[in-house]
Amino acid sequence: MNPKIKNLPKIELHRHLEGSIPIPLVMEWSKKYNLPLSHDMQVKNPMPLGPVLERLFYQQRCFQNIESVETLTYEVLKDIASDNIKLIELRFSPSFMAEPKNLSFDSIMEATLAAKERAQKDFGIEVGFILISSRDYGIEACEETINLAIQWKKEIIGVDLAGNETEHPPELFEKPFQRAHTEGLNITTHSGEVSNPHHISTSIHKLKALRIGHGVQAIQDPKVIQDLIKYKIPLELCPTSNLMTQAISKIELHPLKKLMNAGVLVTISSDDPTLFGTTLSQEYDIAIHHLGLSLDQIQKTILTSFHHSFSSDEQKKRAWKKYFKYLEK
Repeated sequence: MNPKIKNLPKIELHRHLEGSIPIPLVMEWSKKYNLPLSHDMQVKNPMPLGPVLERLFYQQRCFQNIESVETLTYEVLKDIASDNIKLIELRFSPSFMAEPKNLSFDSIMEATLAAKERAQKDFGIEVGFILISSRDYGIEACEETINLAIQWKKEIIGVDLAGNETEHPPELFEKPFQRAHTEGLNITTHSGEVSNPHHISTSIHKLKALRIGHGVQAIQDPKVIQDLIKYKIPLELCPTSNLMTQAISKIELHPLKKLMNAGVLVTISSDDPTLFGTTLSQEYDIAIHHLGLSLDQIQKTILTSFHHSFSSDEQKKRAWKKYFKYLEK
């Protein structure tokens, strides 16, 4: 890998906390709490999205108590900082993290925020949390997550909708997300990853999404592309993840550059780096060597990430002054 890529100050908008726990830590936790593990913990070959998401249950088991939530969050942020990521939006599902031991949502929030404060001080990074509502848990759980997000809206930067979009289309969640929008919460949604591209437009118009997670299938529908351009909605693209979930059939066929050339705003992220055995630096390397992007175009995606980050103005000013002034050119 070109050292310039590794040393480049980076921004990541689409990364899951639960899919970022370093494998040595998962192994350590499994021994500590006598948890079942499997050689299938990582996704090494492309497979449908459903089986991919099932692999996350190995990481989920690590959340055994509130202490583990804080420790794991801190260690994930430490790992993020080691890749020279300076502004990170880290998303997680309180429902998913709470499930193994029925932890309280408020305690999870307190623990993750404590880890954030320590990590920002120790590693010189700016951190924002996005709360995920998992489609698979249903409408009632979505309402609960939005309630939690509203309660903690001064401490988080946005909300997300994730999970199986084919079985749970975005319009089912219109009411809670409209409420989130009314409360001033920033909204991103997983949409058009492996499902019909028209879900992307539904997410923009009915769920008030300001960004789209993945959105790879937008390339199939000119009307969706027009929507993305008209409303200046960036895509949070994750090349390795998109290959492993069979959103694309070959890495060279990833539409990132085509979408960029069409005028769509694109950003690059790692999604679940532990799950897919990648890093953000590796995703940049793939974009250059397999998708034909130049280093200048990589920097353009970083600038897009900066302008469309949900992080506070104060965080962005600090990060710009310390790390991103080089993008002025």
